[in-house]
Formats: sequence, structure tokens, C-alpha cells
Amino acid sequence: MVTLLENCRVSPPPNTSADKSLPLTFFDFIWVPFHPLGRVIFFDIPCSTNHFTQNIVLNLKTALSHALAHFSPFAGNLTKPTNTNSETEFQIRYVDGDSVSVTFAECTDDFNYICGNQVRDADILKPLVPRLPSGVALLQESGEKCFASPVLAIQVTVFPNHGISFGFTNSHTVSDGSSLFNFIHEWAKQATSKSDVAGSDFLSPYYDRSSLKDPLGLTTMFKGYFGGADMAEHMEENIPDQSSGDKARATFVLKQAEIEALKSLVIEKKQNFPYVSSFTVVCAYVWTCMAKTRADVVGGMEQEPLNFGIAYDCRARLDPPLPASYFGNCIFSAVPVGRRDILAGEEGLLAAAELIGTALYAKLNNKEGVLNNAHALLTTDFAGVMRGEWYLGVAGSPKLDYYN
Repeated sequence: MVTLLENCRVSPPPNTSADKSLPLTFFDFIWVPFHPLGRVIFFDIPCSTNHFTQNIVLNLKTALSHALAHFSPFAGNLTKPTNTNSETEFQIRYVDGDSVSVTFAECTDDFNYICGNQVRDADILKPLVPRLPSGVALLQESGEKCFASPVLAIQVTVFPNHGISFGFTNSHTVSDGSSLFNFIHEWAKQATSKSDVAGSDFLSPYYDRSSLKDPLGLTTMFKGYFGGADMAEHMEENIPDQSSGDKARATFVLKQAEIEALKSLVIEKKQNFPYVSSFTVVCAYVWTCMAKTRADVVGGMEQEPLNFGIAYDCRARLDPPLPASYFGNCIFSAVPVGRRDILAGEEGLLAAAELIGTALYAKLNNKEGVLNNAHALLTTDFAGVMRGEWYLGVAGSPKLDYYN
């Protein structure tokens, strides 16, 4: 059971962050029709609810405020014109006084069960993740009506004498996982430091959108694809149901020795594969397991296409490259497609590894760059998704280590 302790809003310290407006790039527009993302991070920090409210909450608020001084767009809003035919830019806009919604709560459920690896109800984490506040209508200086939506909400929940969880809900339109991780990392640094000055290892967010070159006119093109009401309606109609229903969640851990065994098997059977790594063989293993499960549960449709999306960071792969601290979205995807009967068959692992390795190699080693053929995104990589085909995506990165 989750009990509310406090609802508040946290802003950057006064006069520390200038007003900021960031126009959306083509990397950002891809995510306009998508639902907000939720994540929760658990820490084994035993403390009483009284200690949490008396000693930890204020420190977290203060540290969050100082972190937002560097990452002010997270306190701002995504603004977009209510008229879908408008020429007005979609923007991430921060003005002095904007803030993030923060909830502090107590949960008396079993901490170890909730954050364990065992099979459990898929909705078990929902009470630990906040909802984004509703947006509001605004009147721009130009006189045009726009809709302003908050982009981040945070919930910190204490499990008395067991641990603390941090829940985040954010608009993917504003940032990818790398930018959000850099913000959370700075918040953690501020919370554990005796000074409100950023540490020597701090990478200041890079906001210069002019550094992202767009010779193909992808921003205008993607705004037309993803920025209108038609796309939002299409996503609602064709994306498979994501509601939990009777679904369960579980965590499966592969040991290093098991991963090496998978790699050795693939290399032994297919010595000419272009791209074999721990990542590709683990993804291949997961893909084939899901194919077999789907074959058992759904049945029929043996030749059903199964899409597997893999996001990759483009910052260092662009020409010219962007800094690692670039704020916003800078990811594209490779989406190999395999037939269910092949992936679920005896040679499924090898087939999956070949499909994934070939797709990634083609994207990352394209002589024309990682943006080659990006204008045809909906008719190539995302074609199956747009048709409503089964889709599994892997996101994030082991490099985004929230626990160190």
C-alpha cells in the first residue's frame, strides 16, 4: 500500500537559469506521438519513515533544485500549436519559475518482493511511478494558441526500514535515456555532496541545436510525419495493446559465462558473421525465447513477422559528431524482422544473431553515415510497426549505470 506523504514542486534556484527555448530536432519529432516513459530505481537504504521525512526529503529537494539549475528544460514544458497546420515551432520551453512535480510517499509492501527477479504482476510498479501533470493552453506572443505539457515528474517512496525507490515519468520528446541519466547522476552527486557546486567530472549539458546538421531537411519532414494529429490517431489504432491486463513481469539474469557460451556457439556455427558481441547474442537469445513463447501461447501464424528494435546513440557517429553531453534525443534504431517459425526453430538463435548483427553493421558502418535513408524511416525500419505487427524493443544501455 502506498500512502502520500507530500506533493510539492521544485524549481531551479532563483536567477540561476536563463529562460530557454529549444526547438525540436528530427531526432525529437520521432517521439512526439509516443506515450511518456516510466522507470523506477531501487536502493537498499534502510531508514524509518520519520528519518526519511525529517532528514532525507529536504536534502533531496535542495539537491534537485541545484541539479535543475543545469538541466532547466526538465522543469519546463513541451509547447506545440493547437492548430496542426501551424508553422509555429514545437519547443521545449523553460521560463524562470517553472518547476518539476515531486511526490514523496511511503509504501508498506514487501520491498524485496517488489524489486526482486521473480515473476510478479506487471502492474506492481505502477504505484511507484508518478503521472505527468496535465498540460494547459497558452497564448503565445504571436497570438497563436499552444498547448504546454510538463515533461518530467518524480516520485520518491520510502519502504520503512528497507529501502527507497525513485520513480520517473518523462516525455521522450524532450530527451533520450542518456540525457535523463546525466540529470539523475547530477542530482545524486548534489545529494551526496556538501557543496552545491558541480563536481570536477560534471559534463555541462550541451544545448546548441545548431551543431546538429540537417542537410536532408529531416526536421521539416519528420514534423509532418510525427507532429500531426493523424499520426497520433494512427499510433492509437495500430500499436499493439500495452495495457497490463493479465501480464506479468520478471527479471532474467544471464551470467558472463553463459553469455560467452552463446557467443562461442554463434562464432563456431557462423564464422563469417559481420558483427558478434555480447549485446547481439543476448538480444538474439531474448528474441528467440519470445518467439517460442509466442508460438506456444498464440499458435498459428507460423510465418508471422516479428520486429526487433534496437536503439543506438548517434552523438559520436554524426558528421560532425556531437558532444556526449548533448541534451535531447540523438538515437536511431535498427529494426531487423524475422519469421516466427524460423526464430522459434532449432536454428533460431543463429538466425536471430545474423539478423541483428547484419542490421546493426549496416547502420553503424554505412559509408553515407548513420542518417542514410532516414527520410524513409516509416517505410523501412518502422514499416512493420506502422502496420501493427508484433514488436519488441530493447532500449537503454549498460553504460547508463544508475547504481554507481
